[in-house]
Amino acid sequence: MAKLHPSHCRGHSVIKIIRSNLLVILMLMAMLIGIGLGCLIRTCCAPLDNRTIVYLKFPGDIMLNTLRMVSVPLVVSSIISSLASLSMRTSGSIGLKALVYYLLTTVCAVITGTLGIVMISDRKSIAEEATEIANDIHQLDSFLDMMRNAFPDNLVKATFSKKQSLLSTVDVYDEDISGRNTSSNMTTKETLKITSVSGTNMLGLIVVSIFIGCLLSKMEAKGKPLVDFFQSIYQVMMRLILIFLWFTPIGLTFLIAVAVVQIDRPSETLQEFAVFISAVVFCFLLHGFGTVSILYFIVTRKNPYVFLRNMSKALLTAFGSTSSAAALPFTMDCLINKNRVNSRVVNFIAPIGATINMDGIALYIPMLTIFISHRIGLSLDPARYVIIGLSAIGVSIGAAGIPGAGLMYMTVAAIAVGLPPDQVLITAPFDWIFAQFRTMINVSGDSFGAGIVEHLSYSLLTHNKADTVNETEEMFEVEEEETNLV
Repeated sequence: MAKLHPSHCRGHSVIKIIRSNLLVILMLMAMLIGIGLGCLIRTCCAPLDNRTIVYLKFPGDIMLNTLRMVSVPLVVSSIISSLASLSMRTSGSIGLKALVYYLLTTVCAVITGTLGIVMISDRKSIAEEATEIANDIHQLDSFLDMMRNAFPDNLVKATFSKKQSLLSTVDVYDEDISGRNTSSNMTTKETLKITSVSGTNMLGLIVVSIFIGCLLSKMEAKGKPLVDFFQSIYQVMMRLILIFLWFTPIGLTFLIAVAVVQIDRPSETLQEFAVFISAVVFCFLLHGFGTVSILYFIVTRKNPYVFLRNMSKALLTAFGSTSSAAALPFTMDCLINKNRVNSRVVNFIAPIGATINMDGIALYIPMLTIFISHRIGLSLDPARYVIIGLSAIGVSIGAAGIPGAGLMYMTVAAIAVGLPPDQVLITAPFDWIFAQFRTMINVSGDSFGAGIVEHLSYSLLTHNKADTVNETEEMFEVEEEETNLV
């Protein structure tokens, strides 16, 4: 057989790399083309009227519609199928420890992201309508709205409307002595009404999905038909997303062009994005190699950085592939063979962690939504911060560990807190940078989780091993007695 020429081998490798990263390359090209198109329109054309902007934005609107279309069924089915696949009855103590660890690290990721973006974010002037809402609606009203939306009265209605407190003023006339209503005796009264406003109540759907998933996990065989139903929906939605993602570069080109045309101060905008990217990367590293590492040290009293060094192959695979699922075989191999974690714990923890433990997304969602809110001048009260945190936790539970899915979940999170999704897609050209770190942080969190759960379950694992040895010895003794009798 003739040997291949080295140049031919290099060409084949380049083609393979391009194919595996084609979507990322197309998004980068879309960013450059969109910026160039927007600059050309700003230079050659007079200020565009509203009709022209609507026409220019049309491909981007189509892309946003496809993302909105799959958002509700994707989130509901992913959360229910992920939680329903966990059998607490069979996993017992190990499963409970794992879930507590996942919830704790996810909450820590949300807090890290929220504090990080609040500390560095430069708020713009609050929009007029946001100021009116902040002046009229008290923080208690916003918190009560959050609780009402968390427990919707109608699941179907929750897909297109949510509850909101609105203040209205009514002029009340008091009759004078002659029995006439005059302006001099007019008083204004405020009335608080709970109304339904348009928009997806994503918070309520997430809360209900978590309850349904937990109940189905306890039902086991009886709930299997419903679990299979939601798993089928989830698989269909993921296939739809993978199809729609190929249209993303086209829509992204025109969305970026419109954004460039409408930018008032380009230099300040570039500076904002540079600060945002640096802050996100710093928070990723702080959580993955700081917070979770310290937690591992506190629980196990072992050096977390030796543990990470032994996981280097899995972490590099996760960073390069941007897929927790693709890195799973390497994660399990490094845990068992290099860090000497019990294989029973690894076989249970690692696949579940790759499915529901998405600290990277839980950290990034608050940073992105708060950054967008401050950028467009929207006021955020404490209740809205709570909604952002709960939405990040809920969305991260069902987030798929495959490349390209992060953009979808960012859009879902923006819809959940009432932000325009087109603002999320402006950051899409940079998402490939964040995806590398998100995946690496997810895998490191799963790995530390396996080490922590094994340490906490050491007595249980040792006891079960002793029971297994005793049962084996008793079996050999019985067989030996039977042989002697024969």
